Amino acid sequence: MKDFSTIKKAKNYLADRIAAEAMREGVSLSEVERKMLYFSETGWTLPDMAAVGADFDRDYDQDEYEQKIASLFRNIERHDQAHPDEREAWDDAVLKLSEGDHYLLVLLNPSLSASSPTVRPPHDRLKLWLTAFGIVFGFFALVALGDWLCGPGFPDWIFDKNRGGLLVLAAALVWLFRSQLKAMLNVLVNRK
Repeated sequence: MKDFSTIKKAKNYLADRIAAEAMREGVSLSEVERKMLYFSETGWTLPDMAAVGADFDRDYDQDEYEQKIASLFRNIERHDQAHPDEREAWDDAVLKLSEGDHYLLVLLNPSLSASSPTVRPPHDRLKLWLTAFGIVFGFFALVALGDWLCGPGFPDWIFDKNRGGLLVLAAALVWLFRSQLKAMLNVLVNRK
């Protein structure tokens, strides 16, 4: 088991693995590109990162670089499928890195990159529409149920100023149990 007690150790491990994969595949990885694996605006990084970042912005295409690192990462993933110890070490290093804001995390997950489009899960829009219709028609169903149970004056009874306590009580119950309601909606929406 590798020791990833610091961000520096985790970055060193990941950068070394990526550089080794680039060498194995014969992909050129310049010193600036290698140092960019350490870039972070808020966390630990190399001492000369400002100069490295300036060189990178001037001389390199960010999209090409991100695609190159993503390709190396996919090949590392394929290799690690047959080597569970290396996969576990990789995952532990990435987990340590996730404690902060590091460019390497964006490189390893291109969907986080601002330049790449967000990929939504399949049927996400359908689930959103079904949930919206369920909420709207659920409200009308509750009004119809209340009308059936309490008589034809039920909607007027809810909105009557003298009997508005029921509406306030219902709103308070929804507010109190909002986390449970959210969990139930998540289960319904995420059911496959």
